[in-house]
Amino acid sequence: MPDVQPVQPGIASAPRLPHHVFFAVLADADAGLKADRLCDQEMALHHLEGSRVRRERLHVTLVSLGWDAEFPEHKAGLARLAAAHVDAPAFPLRLDRCLSFQRRNARRPLVLCGHGAGVAGFLELHRSLCGTLDSAFSGGTSAPHGVPSVTPHMTLMYSPSVVEPHPVEPVGWTVREFQLLYNLRGSAGPYRVLGRWALQDSQCM
Repeated sequence: MPDVQPVQPGIASAPRLPHHVFFAVLADADAGLKADRLCDQEMALHHLEGSRVRRERLHVTLVSLGWDAEFPEHKAGLARLAAAHVDAPAFPLRLDRCLSFQRRNARRPLVLCGHGAGVAGFLELHRSLCGTLDSAFSGGTSAPHGVPSVTPHMTLMYSPSVVEPHPVEPVGWTVREFQLLYNLRGSAGPYRVLGRWALQDSQCM
């Protein structure tokens, strides 16, 4: 997968590469509301200041396809082809820890993370998607790139303060689809959805 990059908290994209295409699972309405309220609580508890992520943008990234100088039409097309071949069930996602990802600059993400069974379905989807992307970006021939590492997380805000890991009331939902999203740096509205794919029905409630 030559142009597919793993999620790497703390690594900022180059400022002259404003176009970002990535796979993610968007929070549903209830989870988004709960995460928004949790962010309020964390800001009050830790006296945080900074920029919040808008509720309609709350998501957990599966795979980043990197940042580009122009909208990557060809890359997006290959990504759509890959997504159509993903074979994974719907799953419950549970995020129950809050912490800051460390960065050298002052834009430290405050995130929700999960562990164990709470993110098992997400990791299965990640592995399946990486496999189909590997095939699509290598011309249909499986290549030994392996599965890039991922830390399942939802970013709530960016702040210069550091919040140590601590348990919080869980934010969770049943993930029944995943999306290919487009973000233009500096845009304020919802992400542009380039495609969405349903997961198989599963007894995951």
